[in-house]
Amino acid sequence: MNRLLHLINTTIGRKLIVALSGVVLVLFVVGHAVGNLTLYMGSDALNAYAHFLQSSPVLWFVRAAMLAVVVAHILLAIAVSKENKRARRMRYCARRSPMQIFMDNRMVLSGIVLLIFIVAHVLHLTLGMGVGEVFNWLDERGYKDVFARVVLGFENPLVAWGYIAAMLLLAVHLQHSVRALFQTLGFFSENYFDIYVALAWLITIFVVLALGSIPLVVQLGLIDSPQQFMPPGGAS
Repeated sequence: MNRLLHLINTTIGRKLIVALSGVVLVLFVVGHAVGNLTLYMGSDALNAYAHFLQSSPVLWFVRAAMLAVVVAHILLAIAVSKENKRARRMRYCARRSPMQIFMDNRMVLSGIVLLIFIVAHVLHLTLGMGVGEVFNWLDERGYKDVFARVVLGFENPLVAWGYIAAMLLLAVHLQHSVRALFQTLGFFSENYFDIYVALAWLITIFVVLALGSIPLVVQLGLIDSPQQFMPPGGAS
């Protein structure tokens, strides 16, 4: 614990923790995107996947740990950003445009907004706030009907387009983060710069398309709505 506190109290240590927590979050979001793609395989596949996760005895521990990682990542990233600004203060004597100011602060701003989005997303689809009786629907196997929960949730235009907007913001944050991770962790090399950029774009495009396409196809009516019937299992 003392070593961790000492690490946090150093600039290099804070940058390292931001990078390592970033790796954890990138791996999590990629895994989350892969899991959510089961929706395109039908309700049985998504509900089975969700049931597998919900049956795990460590599920809420993992959720709490991931939330702690997100908060630590953002708080330390803000601290590092302030330190970087103080170190570069003499370079910015000239007046900057609003766009330059936004670009300088885009990672911190997007991180804070994404944290708000994550909390809202968990409250909505994980805890069922605002989804009504569909939260208790079961499929024919007695599994929670997460498919119905997701589809009906994204039939609300405000929820769907807000989610899509958050995915675009995630793209801004993710593309820069993945590329910066290599440099912070000591893997950066000018000889492989193009590879790092390509990998950052590949991960970003995959995650954004995998997650952002779901509310989009629901809004476009490309997935049948379960609104007109109760699932065979009925409500619990």
